[in-house]
Amino acid sequence: MEMNVASVILLLSSLLFSSDGRHMLKSGSFFSEWTPQTFIPVITNAIGGILVGLVTKHAGSVRKGFSLIFGLLLSGMFQANGGGIRSEQVLGGILAGLSLWMHTVHPHVPKKKIE
Repeated sequence: MEMNVASVILLLSSLLFSSDGRHMLKSGSFFSEWTPQTFIPVITNAIGGILVGLVTKHAGSVRKGFSLIFGLLLSGMFQANGGGIRSEQVLGGILAGLSLWMHTVHPHVPKKKIE
């Protein structure tokens, strides 16, 4: 809830102090310059958020984290597109793979409660 309040305050202040925000206030509508193409990223982000929530609900946050790391590795390989991979990307992939391996080999074991 606190982050939501901070986001609202920051967005409203950017609306008041940025040139785009002042332009929107003068036009009288937030949606005045929207086109049908504007809805593509909005709807895509909304669907993505719903899917992330469903994955987290049904698979858990750990599996979601594994999927996220694997997806980042795949997107990095696709972005290289034959142009080579930078050393930072290789190091990041190695660290992500190492963290996956460490979690798989040594999973968290909750301590037994002493009653």
